[in-house]
Amino acid sequence: MLDTIIRDIKLLSGTAWEHFDLAIKDGQIVEIAGSINESSEVDIFAEGAYCMPGGVDLHVHFNEPGRTHWEGFETGSAAAAAGGVTYLAEMPLNSIPSTVNVDALKAKLSVVAAKSYVDFGLWGGVVPGNAADLLPLAQAGVMGFKAFMSPSGTDDFVNSDTVTLKEAMKRIASTGLRLALHAEDPAVLDRAALNQIQKVSAYDWEASRPVESEISAVKVAIELSMATACPIMIVHVSSVEVLKVISKAQAEGVDITCETCPHYLLLSTDDANRIGADAKCAPPLRSIETVKALRKAVLNGRFDTIGSDHSPSSPDLKEGMSFYDAWGGIAGLQYGYSLLLDHFDLSEVAHMRRLQEACSARPAQLTGLRSKGQLVAGMDADFCLIRKTPEPYRIEASSLLTRHPRSAYVNGQTGLEVVSTWLRGECVVSKGRLMSSPKGRFIPSEK
Repeated sequence: MLDTIIRDIKLLSGTAWEHFDLAIKDGQIVEIAGSINESSEVDIFAEGAYCMPGGVDLHVHFNEPGRTHWEGFETGSAAAAAGGVTYLAEMPLNSIPSTVNVDALKAKLSVVAAKSYVDFGLWGGVVPGNAADLLPLAQAGVMGFKAFMSPSGTDDFVNSDTVTLKEAMKRIASTGLRLALHAEDPAVLDRAALNQIQKVSAYDWEASRPVESEISAVKVAIELSMATACPIMIVHVSSVEVLKVISKAQAEGVDITCETCPHYLLLSTDDANRIGADAKCAPPLRSIETVKALRKAVLNGRFDTIGSDHSPSSPDLKEGMSFYDAWGGIAGLQYGYSLLLDHFDLSEVAHMRRLQEACSARPAQLTGLRSKGQLVAGMDADFCLIRKTPEPYRIEASSLLTRHPRSAYVNGQTGLEVVSTWLRGECVVSKGRLMSSPKGRFIPSEK
């Protein structure tokens, strides 16, 4: 007997959405067919809801241990599940200690292992002086490494110069893992900041972190990758000018991938200035013309992954100060995925295929998650059911499951609802309400 059958869901098939039943046994998809006649413990009629693979988000900051008052695994993963995300990878910084050695990794796992509502992995960190810790971290199961080329914003995670990066990349190359890079050139940032007369608004913040800083850093990263044979990933690309440099390197055989984030596809500098500090991030939001160009790039398949870069803080770091001085980080995990699906229009099959690739299949492939990212028999039953709402509705702060009810998307409009999210065949969230205790598992790197 099957465990569960989800009946009458819409799945992408060929060039159209078609109606199917989906059968689940022991946490995996065992059959997808027009009609499934076997008996099951649970029979659910989805009434034509769209079924999307669970999001695979490779870029979140939950800050636990040490800064759980900023977020935490329990609240952050709950928000992820409510937003249709079923796997996430947490970055090594903003927690105390940062995940830069095996002891710190063990300390984190001892605190968070039983708190996640979705499956998760952990990045290891690259900082000056920890080269000898990289191979042990790989052996302990980190799914990749992360370094900052410019200051990270906290003294707990020091940025890496080219000497540090080159030594680290030599060692990472032997592990089969990838180095993710926050690529902004500190020298360019320093020059831009000196030229700023005012340091108050979102426009001032954007001017102080120009696209040139990303381009310069990416070029250095490419040179180091070529010299060391280390696979790299450029995270949160904010401009097509940066993407052009990456695409050229890819064409020349460099093992380089790239990520952008929902906020770069949904919000502009004008929006940031209107919203305030909840829309501050680094690299910053760019012009509406840049936003439109990035959207085209996504639809043309030029981005490997889309990750939330969910990076909240405590409210005191956002309030009572200028946009320029406030903490930089957008809390967007709960609504970023569904807002993208809404913006790119569920009825546009080609658009949805691109988003499924960038938000689920490709990030799973890059990190060796063999049972995640696709809705096919034999894979984990990780998916979300989505409906179009009769009328667009306003996103309320009260709907957020994050520790603090703050997001750049609050008061925004959406025409989609994540009806439910399923992890390994079990409903985790239904209509924004948690349906079980945390069942997420730490998945060590399978590479």
